[in-house]
Parts: sequence; C-alpha cells; structure tokens
Amino acid sequence: MKMKPEFWEWNADRYRELNEYFRIRIKLMLESDPYLQDLISERKGLQLSQITDRMTERDQELWLEFMRLDEAKFYQDMQNHLEGRGTPYNSRTGFGTGAHTENNEDQTW
Repeated sequence: MKMKPEFWEWNADRYRELNEYFRIRIKLMLESDPYLQDLISERKGLQLSQITDRMTERDQELWLEFMRLDEAKFYQDMQNHLEGRGTPYNSRTGFGTGAHTENNEDQTW
C-alpha cells in the first residue's frame, strides 16, 4: 500500500492541538447547547454530524483540518502496521497503546 502524497506531511503537534481543542469544545457543546441536550434527553441518538453542524464556521474549518490529519494518521499507522513498525493494531484500542498515563498528555481522543 502506497501512502497518498497528501498524507506525507504529518504534523503530530497540530493533530494533538486540534484533538485537545475539540475534546473540550464538544464537551462544552454537549453541556450547553439546548438542541443537543434535547436530543440526548429524548434518547434519539446523536450523530457526529449533528454536533459539527452546530459549530461555528471557523470551528467547522478546523474540524475539516483535524479530519484530514486524522486520516493521515490512520494511513501512517496502517503503513507502519503493514511494515511491522509501530504499535500493533488492537481491536479494542486501535493503533494506540491503550495504557492511560497519569497526565494524559499523549492521549488522543
């Protein structure tokens, strides 16, 4: 499997930055947005698109950037897996270690 050229530029720092930003942002939205709270309380289920549709235009742009980086990370992890490098795939944790650290700095969502 050959990695697509658009995924050659991997920026781990930016990925972690956006990951943390959206971890907090989505949590705040779920706690404060009446529409999302109604969906949760009515147990209708909640789709990711219902959350991202409620984001500001700027956050939606950042979300797209994050999704591109996440896809790049997936391709990188898959390539490493196929070549026997990196953390082996685990059906529970994906390509992550699954170990929770004290400070959670390297943990992604």
